[in-house]
Amino acid sequence: MNYKSFLDSVKKEVELQSDKNVNVMLNHIIKNNGRELDGIAVMEKDSHIAPTIYLNGYFEQYKKGRSIKSVAGEVLRLHRQNRDSIRLSSEYFDNYESLRNVIVYKLINYEKNKKLLSDVPHKRILDLAVVFYCLIDQKKGVSATALIHNEHLKKWGITEDTLYDDALKNTPVLLKSSITPMSSLLHEIAKECKDERAAKVVDEIESDEGIGEEALYVLTNSSRVNGAACMLYDNLLGSFAEVIHADLYILPSSIHEVILLPKINTFNKSDLLNMVREVNEQGVAEDEVLSDNVYEYNRKDGVITL
Repeated sequence: MNYKSFLDSVKKEVELQSDKNVNVMLNHIIKNNGRELDGIAVMEKDSHIAPTIYLNGYFEQYKKGRSIKSVAGEVLRLHRQNRDSIRLSSEYFDNYESLRNVIVYKLINYEKNKKLLSDVPHKRILDLAVVFYCLIDQKKGVSATALIHNEHLKKWGITEDTLYDDALKNTPVLLKSSITPMSSLLHEIAKECKDERAAKVVDEIESDEGIGEEALYVLTNSSRVNGAACMLYDNLLGSFAEVIHADLYILPSSIHEVILLPKINTFNKSDLLNMVREVNEQGVAEDEVLSDNVYEYNRKDGVITL
């Protein structure tokens, strides 16, 4: 059975195992950095939102012998587990006024997302693009969101500038920024996962001579999801640069955070570029890469440059 037949078969089996009051839909979704996935959603008749369960990984399991019936059963189990986590009225997405206070933005790579950007409102900044989404619900590490497409603007009768203005106002409030020394963050991670190796790395960093002056700082948001957008928050970088009395290098470690580094003679930009690109190739998931470039923040001008 080829991939297309697999998708159709899973859909039919889910329909067979479901109550009659549901609508089962296959969705082809363009994710970040050009990654394309196929998902299935089981929409209850009295609901207007449903979790999408991605099927790509299940196809690999099917090729190794897992049955269509088993895959469909897993899809329905995940649907039942998550269907009641969020409830929205039928008018939620119809009226812009009902959701304008939860419009926020995130940063993605411009060149790697041209197909997606042709279908969504966006603003280009350097080699990045600001895109917009509804923050329906958020928890640490997990967010329920809905990306805003061009068709939404037509439906709402608003302009891209209106969307942009609302997102600029909302995002720093709903997704508060935090700047944490790298060593402190690693301490927290080591404590959460009880990983002795992580604790050892922390000890090695803290014992390094000069680490107080040349420390790495992690900039992200309260949910640690799409936190790289914090680099655009009004006067955030300016205030931090004044505190440490230095201009900044900004290393885009992923779409979820960036690393701030005091711009001092110890660091060579070409070396930093090589480091970012190596980390992106070896240590960051393809759909979470933000950029292979290193940015600079100048206190005098108050701007970010390449």
